[in-house]
Amino acid sequence: MDLNRLALAITTTLSLCLGLVVYQRAPDRVWNRLYALHTFAVSMWTLLNYLIQSAGTTGMAELWLRLTHPVVAVVVCTCLDFAWAFPEQIDYVFDAKRWALYGAGAAAALTGLAPGLVVSLTLQHDYVSVKFGLVYALFTAFVAVSLASADVVLARKALGLRGVQRVQAFYPLFGLLISEAIALVTMVVIPIGWQTTVYAKWGSVGYIFTVMAMAYAIAKHRLMRPELALQRLATYVFAAGTVVTVAAAVVRIIPPYVERLRIPVLAATTMIGLIMGLLLVALYERVKDSLDNIFSGNRHRPTAEEDTSGNILRTLDVTELLPLVARSLYETLGARHVTVYVWDPEANSYRRRAYEPGEAPSSVLDTIPADNLAVRAITGDGAILAREDVMRFRSLHEARPLIAEMDRLDAHLLAPMVWEDELIGLALVGDKRSGAMYSSDDIAYLSQMIPQASLALRNAELYQQTARLKDYNESILREMDNAVVVVDADQRIVVYNPAAERLFEIPVSDAIGQSLDTLPWGLAESIRSALVSDRLQPGQRFDIEASDGRQVPLACSVSPLGGPGQKHEGAVAVVSDLTLIQELEHERQEAERLSLIRLISAGMAHEIRNPLVAIRTFAELAPRRLDDPEFRSNFLTVAVQEINRIDKLVSDLLTLSKPADAVVEPMDVNEICASVVRSVAARAEAKNLTVRLQTTPLDQNPLGDPDRAQQAVMNLISNAVEAEPEGGEISLVTESTTNEDGAPVVKVRVRNWGSYIPPEQMEDIFRPFYSGKPKGIGLGLAISQTIVEEHGGQLTVTSTREQGTEFVVELPLQPVTAPILSSGEPRP
Repeated sequence: MDLNRLALAITTTLSLCLGLVVYQRAPDRVWNRLYALHTFAVSMWTLLNYLIQSAGTTGMAELWLRLTHPVVAVVVCTCLDFAWAFPEQIDYVFDAKRWALYGAGAAAALTGLAPGLVVSLTLQHDYVSVKFGLVYALFTAFVAVSLASADVVLARKALGLRGVQRVQAFYPLFGLLISEAIALVTMVVIPIGWQTTVYAKWGSVGYIFTVMAMAYAIAKHRLMRPELALQRLATYVFAAGTVVTVAAAVVRIIPPYVERLRIPVLAATTMIGLIMGLLLVALYERVKDSLDNIFSGNRHRPTAEEDTSGNILRTLDVTELLPLVARSLYETLGARHVTVYVWDPEANSYRRRAYEPGEAPSSVLDTIPADNLAVRAITGDGAILAREDVMRFRSLHEARPLIAEMDRLDAHLLAPMVWEDELIGLALVGDKRSGAMYSSDDIAYLSQMIPQASLALRNAELYQQTARLKDYNESILREMDNAVVVVDADQRIVVYNPAAERLFEIPVSDAIGQSLDTLPWGLAESIRSALVSDRLQPGQRFDIEASDGRQVPLACSVSPLGGPGQKHEGAVAVVSDLTLIQELEHERQEAERLSLIRLISAGMAHEIRNPLVAIRTFAELAPRRLDDPEFRSNFLTVAVQEINRIDKLVSDLLTLSKPADAVVEPMDVNEICASVVRSVAARAEAKNLTVRLQTTPLDQNPLGDPDRAQQAVMNLISNAVEAEPEGGEISLVTESTTNEDGAPVVKVRVRNWGSYIPPEQMEDIFRPFYSGKPKGIGLGLAISQTIVEEHGGQLTVTSTREQGTEFVVELPLQPVTAPILSSGEPRP
């Protein structure tokens, strides 16, 4: 196969492969579909040219030649149609101009059937010589006009569009101009001027430049700026030419010296080859770097580390940081505008915090909702979202609304500010002020700068939170009534609030940084104890002497700083002045005492007045009826009963207010309960009540006064008998158990199933003279509670409508030192 046919075969295969690859990249794009059809037609065109060159007869050559005309018509029509759609239209609209184009293409395709198309055709040694008629000129005119129209359309787009779309329009225009130049020379100028078609096949081969340029513009993820591509091409050509020139000079100069020195040819060739390889590679890199520096004018953009770490990372004020980020992007990227949004959790949206340049126009949104389509697009992977990437590579149903939303935001680039997989902000970058595209270096710079800006934003927010917390803590310390003192591990005072200054009468300037011994002795000792302990030491009390000589009672709680088992970093002490609390406690106790006195006085007056009224009545009648024996008998009986009643009342009050002499001996609780049951048996039987006694053998008995303990249980049983309806049941149970602290106790449970005490009366039933019974005095439960508490126990009650009422007496079993019965004021 000669070179001509090999070139045709390679062009056919390459065009078809490029078409398939580009189509698979985004099959729903109109450009990709047009390009696939275009490259298929180009492949058919070059294949037909190959068949023409390989034809064995003039008839076969003419057949293949005539078939090229409809194929070329498809190539030309799809080329112009591609120019109309690419790169800004993603939908295909079959309008009037396209009807006209493809109608003209169909008419041009029919020229392949015209008899006057070919004047003569001869088979030469390595090519086919063809002379065309006037019809071919008409076909050529159609091709020329269509391709020229494509050139004009692409040229206007290259001048009118901005950013990547401008570059996308430039590449197919540049490739088309090269292909047209090759086709013009090989298929028009040479056949007309020299009357030969020997080079006509290179017109179809040269179209590969258009095919490759289109593929690069459509499918390349990051396009290179055209001027940069030309610079690099010139750099590579010049560098390669320099290396080839040097290599040729070395090859020409070295051999004579090798022959003169009689060095073996193999060894000399090997050594020279190694040396030249190393030198030429170094020379190529040096020449290329020098040319790159010349073309770039030694202009280097500041690195992301210089631009962000030096300025942005040091800024801890959010109000200064975000404008600095926007200004840096604006100036470095050359953007028309940059807007920075930050997440606002209260509004559930991203709020605008910075805009460059200057004041944001009214068209710029103040907030962007969290469910915004563009925001959702960058939330997943956290990558920079570029408008041209959406246009070119996303599916059509995703691209349409996303592009519309980015246009509404006027955002060419959307950069997410992410911290720990959380989208904390957005940077919206408009297109370039120059109209050029954002290069790979621009995108790389943005990719490096945004994470550092995110870090700076988080640092600034944390700094502000810390500053607010510090101010808040200082405000708390300043306004606290309690003194707060913090010392470090070296026992130096590091925190000393104004309350401590007022309480200890030591100025802050004389306390901060000073030794712990500066503080009052009691406080200093408490803090030293905490420094060697792992536990909180609450409620320590001590007194200090004020400057006026009065004693000030203090309560101190000290806590070590640092967890258990760790080296203490210090300790914090909170000191309270108990002067007011003690005064209030004294006033409360006095108020309770007066209230109790009033209560007891009122109760006594009421209970004593009733018998006195009866005695007074008989005394007033005595002068007139003293001689009446029956009167005297009734008088004596009533007087004795009422006096006994007053005496019992006084005895109960004495029991309640001042216990009898202390008696400390083991008490057989089971025997006490059995005695109580025997005592109330008659009263229970009179009401048809069942009293069940259930005792548990006790290994140890509580200490106390058995008579008073029996009186306490008797009061409870008596109340149960009076409260239980006829035919009911009362249970008396003893058991040995432990209390909430794990200490051994004995419990006596008195339950009657037919009574109920409302919750609002639970606290009142133990008050003296409070009774729910018509004839009750209201001292029984108060006396029982006083006796139980004198024995170190407690009396509790529970009551429900379903389970009735249960009183529980709990007495400790551990040894109690005498006297366990103490005198004092009665408990209300």
